[in-house]
Amino acid sequence: MPTAIIAEHFLKKLGAERYNERIRVVEKYRKPWELSEIEFQKSLSTNSLIFYAVSKQYGRVILKALINSGFDKEILACKLFQGENFCKIYEYSLEDQVYIMERIMPADTLYESAPRNDRIKIVGRVFKGLHKTDIPDSAFPTYSEWFEAGKEGTKNRKDCEDLYQYLYSAERMLADINQKYSRNLLLHGDLHHENILKNENGSYTVIDPKGVIGAPVFDLSRFILDEFRDDLTSEPKDVIIDFVQKLGDSVGIPCEILLRCLYIETVIWLFREELANGESLEECQQLITNMKVACEFATTGKKNIGEGLYFH
Repeated sequence: MPTAIIAEHFLKKLGAERYNERIRVVEKYRKPWELSEIEFQKSLSTNSLIFYAVSKQYGRVILKALINSGFDKEILACKLFQGENFCKIYEYSLEDQVYIMERIMPADTLYESAPRNDRIKIVGRVFKGLHKTDIPDSAFPTYSEWFEAGKEGTKNRKDCEDLYQYLYSAERMLADINQKYSRNLLLHGDLHHENILKNENGSYTVIDPKGVIGAPVFDLSRFILDEFRDDLTSEPKDVIIDFVQKLGDSVGIPCEILLRCLYIETVIWLFREELANGESLEECQQLITNMKVACEFATTGKKNIGEGLYFH
């Protein structure tokens, strides 16, 4: 079970009643799924309690007890995304929001296991075979609904008034991109380096799809942010834009489009995932900085696509 430090983190996040309920769920499935050697994974997750375990039937597995009941449809997404490049899901309970999945070994992340130019090539190959067309009706939110959740969830926050100009400019960009890229597919929704793991064959396996419907161009924004460790001030601006240009070339998407998608992603992260859930502006300073830098990229970009174009 969780260490004292980890337990304290989740107790604060969930409250004692919800935390203990999630721990009981883990114990509930020990016997029916024939699990042993259950060991809490010490790295923190924002939406799950994660355990390593050994299954009598499947061998080494990861057990996840979900704690975020808001936007994500993780179990269904895992089922739909199973395939050559995806992690297998073995057993699950939709009622209890818990499942066991294949444990990838050695599980080195893409960031750890390859230099930058190789990371671009690898994610390009992953991206081209990623998205799904066979989507159950109304099973997943759309990318635009993710955006709207942030807008709706912060509409009464007076302390955010200075930030609304970014929300509205990103909204206009989102409408433009949806018009240009109108094919709606099932996206991974959280495609970053830690969700692309090196496997025992030396290739890469994708894990933890969140599931959201939209244009595939939106599925690279999280990867771009993670390349710079979620800090768009960590490297010179021309280095970041050069990275986005090379990434775009690898998947056939213009750099300017990816820069706009990056900006939209920073707005969604700030408004939907943080401000709408009551986080203070002080706690969100890095996200606010990322949003402002991404806005600059999106409105000037590599080809000077028109500063102020979306601010009026």
